[in-house]
Amino acid sequence: MTAEEIYSVFIVCIGLVLNLVLFRHFPLLPANDKTKNGRTVSVIIPARNEEENLKRLLGDLQAQTLQPHEVICVDDNSKDDSARIIGSFDVSLISLRDKPESWTGKNWACHNGAIKATGELLLFLDADVRLGPDGLARLLQAYRENNCTISVQPYHDTKELYEQPSLIFNLTQLAANGTTLPWNSKLGLHGPVILISKADYEAIGGHESVRDIVVEDLALGQKLKELGLSFKLYIGDPQVSYRMYSNGFRSLFQGWVKNFATGAANTSLLLFVLIFFWIGSITNSPRYLIQYAIGGNSTMVFTHGILYLVWVLVLYLIAKKIGRFNPIGLIFFPIHVLIFLIIFLVSVFTRLFDLPILWKDRVIAGKRKA
Repeated sequence: MTAEEIYSVFIVCIGLVLNLVLFRHFPLLPANDKTKNGRTVSVIIPARNEEENLKRLLGDLQAQTLQPHEVICVDDNSKDDSARIIGSFDVSLISLRDKPESWTGKNWACHNGAIKATGELLLFLDADVRLGPDGLARLLQAYRENNCTISVQPYHDTKELYEQPSLIFNLTQLAANGTTLPWNSKLGLHGPVILISKADYEAIGGHESVRDIVVEDLALGQKLKELGLSFKLYIGDPQVSYRMYSNGFRSLFQGWVKNFATGAANTSLLLFVLIFFWIGSITNSPRYLIQYAIGGNSTMVFTHGILYLVWVLVLYLIAKKIGRFNPIGLIFFPIHVLIFLIIFLVSVFTRLFDLPILWKDRVIAGKRKA
């Protein structure tokens, strides 16, 4: 092999090795041990144009083996039938109309829900979360075992072809947040599921302390760390799942642009470098395969063909731990990576030039924030 050929193999292999570091640990919620819950739990659901998701989530909450003290849905000036759907269930409804300019919509909704909550524990759930019958009991079990804030990145249940690239985003997010690392290096919380005591929530200033921050889950985690308050991160399974961005590719594009630049800016230098090399490796695997195929180098085509298949296998083994992704689609993982890179670059460009970020018919960040 020439030096260039050795280098190409090294670049691809280093990413395969980094999988053992970045995705070493997949902490799952403990099983429900049937212990009687000793604390009251207020479930708070911020919702904006979530009529279909609310039907499912509120139905899930009705079917829990452990019933919450109360469920509070905060309708953030929805344009659809969200308020009517909420009203058809036996839950509390808060209708918000005039959001202060200095607040993001989700933070404003969560803040108002927390004000009304009377439980000792607050469980913030995004409307697209799904809970199996033991979902709430398992969250409470995790809280009892750790006696600190619990946050879960739900199991990602994908259905359509356009959702498949979310695998790369999910993996990058989990690694950057420290959830799957073999050492303790947590960046922040996972926004879809946060279980926190009301005392700790008030101690960090609640959502009011992060009222203008788009990626509030990372900021809340930082607030907890500043006060020396622990939190524990988990990965969901089909009992605690979600389907992100079910309204088409546009919603996926806008959602990940909203999330990624802020997360990258807060990642530690060491972790950023490790993720950078991981992304570089997975990107170069198909590039070298194509390069040597065009050049007619059969030995390197065979070598990189084997490495490509190893990447497919590794992604399959990791993907099934964090969600339901199409195994056949993983053969075409370079397309997923390309979409990831485009969205990531757009998010960085948006952040650098303070451009407006649109989410759910609102400009939530940038110079024209409204």
